[in-house]
Amino acid sequence: MRGAAAVASEREPAGDRQVYRTSGAQLAWWAWLVFAVVILIVLALGRRSHGVAVTAALILAVTGVMYACALWPQITAGPAGITVRNPLRMHVLPWAVVTRVTLAQTVAVHHTGSPGAARDRVVHSWAVQSSGRSQRRSQLRARRALRRQQPEPGYARLPQDVATALGGSAAEFIARQLDERVQAEHHRAEHPPAGAGQQAASAGQQAADPPPAARARWAWGPIAGMALPLLLLVIAATV
Repeated sequence: MRGAAAVASEREPAGDRQVYRTSGAQLAWWAWLVFAVVILIVLALGRRSHGVAVTAALILAVTGVMYACALWPQITAGPAGITVRNPLRMHVLPWAVVTRVTLAQTVAVHHTGSPGAARDRVVHSWAVQSSGRSQRRSQLRARRALRRQQPEPGYARLPQDVATALGGSAAEFIARQLDERVQAEHHRAEHPPAGAGQQAASAGQQAADPPPAARARWAWGPIAGMALPLLLLVIAATV
C-alpha cells in the first residue's frame, strides 16, 4: 500500500507487519546507485592514476552515506512492537512500553523505557519527516475538504475523520495509523481473548520471562558502510 508519493508503507504477507519509509529517499538511493555503478565502470576502463583512485573512493564514500541516510531508515510495526531504524541507531520498542505516536517535524514514538515507568522518552524517526510547509499545506487541504462537504445528509457527505485523513499529509497519516495501532495493541493486552490467560499461566510456569523494555543499539551496518569508504578516501587522498 502506498500512502502518497512522499511516503511508502508496505504490509508484508507473513504476519501483521507494516513497514514505513520515504519513497523519495528510496528513489534518490537507486538513482545514485545507478550513477555510481556507471562512473565506477568508466573509471575501471580508463587510465590508472591517483586522481582516478581518489574519485573512486569518493564515489564509494557518498554511496555509503546514501545507504545509511536514504535506504536504511524505516519504521516497522510488527506483532512485538515498533522498530525505528535511524542512520546511526536502531530502537526496538515493545508495545507494552509505547504510549503514543505523534508528528512534529518527524514521526515521534513516545515510550516509557520499561512497563510502569512514569516519564516518557521520545524516539524521532529519520524515515518519515514532515516540514512546516507541508504541514501547513495539509491543514489547508483538510479545511478545503471539510468545506466541500454537502450539508444534506446522504452518501455525498464524508465523515469528518475521513475528510481530515484525505486532506492530511502522508506523514500525518503514518503517525495517525501508528498511534491507532498502539491503542489497539494496549486494548488487546488489557482484554485478552478467552483462553489466553490459561496459556500465559502455563507459559509462566515453564519460564519466567523478563518484562519487555525498550532497547537501543548502534546500527553497525550503516556505520561501517559510511566509515570504511571515508577511511579509504582519506588514505587515497593523502597517499
